[in-house]
Amino acid sequence: MEKYQERDTLSLKIKCIVKLVLLFSLLNITYVFAEIDEQTTLKSDGEKEVTQQKKQIRGLVKDLYGIPIIGANIVEKGTTNGSITDANGRFELTVSDKAVISVSYIGYIGQDIMVGNLLEFSIVLEEDSKTLDEIVVVGYGTQKKVNLTGAVETVKSDQITRKQVNSLTEALAGEASGMTVIQRSGQPGNPSTSINIRGVGTWGNSSPLVIVDGVPMDMSNVMPTDVENVTILKDAASASIYGSRAANGVILITTKQGKKEKVSITYTGNVGIQNPTRLPKMAKSWEYAELYNQSMENDGKSSSLFPEDRIQRMKAGGDPDKLEGSTDWFDELMNTGIQHSHNVSFQGGGNKTVYLGSLGYFNQDGLIETSAYERYNVRLNTSTELTDWMNLGVNLTYINDDKAESSGGVNYAYYQAGRALPYMPVKYSDGTWSLSSVATNPVRMVSPDYGMQHTRGSKVSALITPSISPIKGLLIKGALGYESHTYGYKKFTKTVSYDSFEPAGQAGSVIVPRNEQYDKWEQYNNLTATLTSTYEKNIQKHSFKILAGASAESYRYRYTVASRKDFPNNDFNEINAGDSNTSYAEGNSSYNSLASLFGRINYSFDDKYLFEANVRYDGSSKFVEGHQWGLFPSFSLGWRISEEKFFQPISLYVQNLKLRGSWGKLGNQQIDDYQGYSTFGTGYAYLFNGAISTSYTETVMGNPFITWETSTNYNIGLDLSVLDGRMNFSFDYYRRLTDDILLKLETPAILGISPSMQNAGSVENKGWELSLNWSDKLGDEFRYSVGFNLSDVRNKVVDLKGYKSPTSSLTARIEGEPLDAIFGWKTLGLCVNEEQYNQYKDVMKSYNVNWGIGDIIIDDRNNDKVIDASDKTIIGNQIPRFTYSLNLGFEYKNWDFSCLLQGVGKADGYMGIDVLEPLGTKTALRDHYTDSFNPKNPNPKAYYPRMSNSSRLNYGNFSHWVQDASYLRLKNIQLGYTFKWEYLGISALRLSVSGQNLFTVTKFKVFDPESALNSFSYPNISTLSFGINLTF
Repeated sequence: MEKYQERDTLSLKIKCIVKLVLLFSLLNITYVFAEIDEQTTLKSDGEKEVTQQKKQIRGLVKDLYGIPIIGANIVEKGTTNGSITDANGRFELTVSDKAVISVSYIGYIGQDIMVGNLLEFSIVLEEDSKTLDEIVVVGYGTQKKVNLTGAVETVKSDQITRKQVNSLTEALAGEASGMTVIQRSGQPGNPSTSINIRGVGTWGNSSPLVIVDGVPMDMSNVMPTDVENVTILKDAASASIYGSRAANGVILITTKQGKKEKVSITYTGNVGIQNPTRLPKMAKSWEYAELYNQSMENDGKSSSLFPEDRIQRMKAGGDPDKLEGSTDWFDELMNTGIQHSHNVSFQGGGNKTVYLGSLGYFNQDGLIETSAYERYNVRLNTSTELTDWMNLGVNLTYINDDKAESSGGVNYAYYQAGRALPYMPVKYSDGTWSLSSVATNPVRMVSPDYGMQHTRGSKVSALITPSISPIKGLLIKGALGYESHTYGYKKFTKTVSYDSFEPAGQAGSVIVPRNEQYDKWEQYNNLTATLTSTYEKNIQKHSFKILAGASAESYRYRYTVASRKDFPNNDFNEINAGDSNTSYAEGNSSYNSLASLFGRINYSFDDKYLFEANVRYDGSSKFVEGHQWGLFPSFSLGWRISEEKFFQPISLYVQNLKLRGSWGKLGNQQIDDYQGYSTFGTGYAYLFNGAISTSYTETVMGNPFITWETSTNYNIGLDLSVLDGRMNFSFDYYRRLTDDILLKLETPAILGISPSMQNAGSVENKGWELSLNWSDKLGDEFRYSVGFNLSDVRNKVVDLKGYKSPTSSLTARIEGEPLDAIFGWKTLGLCVNEEQYNQYKDVMKSYNVNWGIGDIIIDDRNNDKVIDASDKTIIGNQIPRFTYSLNLGFEYKNWDFSCLLQGVGKADGYMGIDVLEPLGTKTALRDHYTDSFNPKNPNPKAYYPRMSNSSRLNYGNFSHWVQDASYLRLKNIQLGYTFKWEYLGISALRLSVSGQNLFTVTKFKVFDPESALNSFSYPNISTLSFGINLTF
């Protein structure tokens, strides 16, 4: 066989030589042939016979993070001989002995390397700060970063994926100035995470608009590993192209797309161990008993419930059946949770079609028994060049998830753990559950004995984006997006027996609640169609870019509920098996739509003077005809001072200095459907003509005159880049005034009807934000980066049209004060001696006749010698101020490290009464035992007032209970190592360990400061994860 191959090779050589001879003869070229080392070399007559030896080289091209660079160009200088790196970043090339190869890739600094005697190369390309991220995603298009005139910030893919979190919302925490991400719970599948951009400026929904690949979609539809970048539009200049939905800012998410290369496969997986960030420390049984006795004595009563001999048996660990043990209910309720995630992605493509697909699985066991979350996700993005001027993109996503917990509910069980009596056992020795009227047994509530509830979801989204470019500079693009969320909720509560014990010592009883099945089906559908046309033209020093477009969006929601009780046993849990006499059913649907026209013009002169104008005209079905349409314009200017001639002497050090300013109006329609119309419901039954007839009456008053909320935005900013882009600085100052806020003003109770929605409020936000980033390297192998974000916002209610908040509420809306500020009485500390008692007794006994030494002193603000509602005022501000983050990172050889510290410099938190007030119908904190005022042994520095089993006089809305909720948190830390080897088809292997919420520094008592107002709800979690990344 080898002989035939040699013969074919020789025959091919002869044919080539014959053709060359004929060609050179026709062209009258003199030639000779020389055969050296089986290489045939052509020479012109008169040249010396010089033939260079050839050799094959190979190598790997990677970035500073050790990630292979795909598609890098490798060219032998002075020739057209070249190659590109494959899907693993590798190349092979035959070059001459004295060759110099040039290595280059867009966004990186190229290198020229002399081959010499080397055959193997490991080449590291450094990011080019002058070109990297030059193009950023903006509304309906892209722009050069240096030419932006609005307040825009970009979060890159590596900033998201390095955290090893399983929610994009969590991944964005601390990554952009002016954006506050708060997670108030760690419950699987229900993290209660909120995002605000530049504070809260309205009564209703203050969440930003989320756009995924050009159309509005739910952020939960996007997995962190699928994200290419996230752009945050913070001011009117950048966000007004989205008009009525952009009042709270816009988050643009761009998912990853395929590349023209061989298929590559990447696996990313991690497993994590979860624990609560913080748990309340409750009193031991004997501590509770001593507090109880002390409280009875303070109330002037005697207690026979906890005699001294019983307290001693409690300390010694007595018989639980005789209520002499000590139960830490949080310890019994909480467990260590395990979570793991797996994602496989593949990408590639040819000359016409590129594709990227991903398959993911995530499983999270909760900290509380029976709570869990499971998710499967699939994504496929494709892009096809149908012709030289026509392209078609298709993005498909499917997510299936299941959130599980016991029928008792994990949040309610956690709440009950803060109330349950410490001397009660979880179960008695005969195996029956314990129960008291003080609190439901929390451990029993989360056991399978109680029953289970599941929320199973199915999310589908599809996006089709055809585009054509019929002439140079013109791009016409369409987008048709569909999104559907379908949820099925099933809850079955079983019957179960308890042994009941009451605190006063009465006899026990058996309690058997009725079993019940509750089903709910609901579906959200969203259909969006958009058409845009963009034309770009450069004329000498003038650059123009014009965008015009239209969009339509429709939204529909439907639900159906059914339930029955009294099933034959706990094994029959379908609706039909229940007692038909207990049947209940209801259902409803709602629909709204939005139509829009919009446009934008960008102009720059000599890349120095920048101008942008946006306008959007929106019509919403949420408002009645005549009030449906709103116009939302914006203007912005920019001046690149660094491009001026007078700036050139320092241009070597300052690469970019830009001033920018903007003004614009945005809208908001985030209210329920049909608020412009009155609602009717069933009323009393009446006797007409001998028959009972049901009446219908107006239940909610409609207002056909309501229209858009509008916010007027002002922004001025400065961008600076120095030292070849190693240091970048950005600063913005802004003011946002939101008018015609949609809210419900109180109506007289005599009307017997719920109030209508009105445009009746104004709120002002003022603030500033800065970001500072530095990156550099020490030597050839150590690279480091530091990033710092800091922002502040001050919020004020400007006008309420005469509305006054109820004086009994914990939060209030008062003109001149922050929105939903904490409202109550200012206090002057505890009354700790006879002197203070005599000074304040006359005033304080007007509040409560039982007031005495050890109780809280209330400030008589109006000096009328009476404590009442007129003395209440603002006592705290729950809106975070001075939010900050610090990003640290370095790479050394195969090692990489990143760290994110995040926090809030100023915030107030209020511990709820369920936490503060001990005894009575609750248990007690250990702090109540160690840090409360005892009249017999007075501690003047005690935080908690004297204990009482019957009086609540110390637990009103007092400033005494408002605490400093500022904090510093280690949000994320990660250490990774990348192995540079090839084995079993693996081109890269990276192992990592990371932590989320590992420690928090705060003065806030008892709870996690991010859940400052949530009190006894599912706690936040800290996670220690181990990850692996494989590239094939």
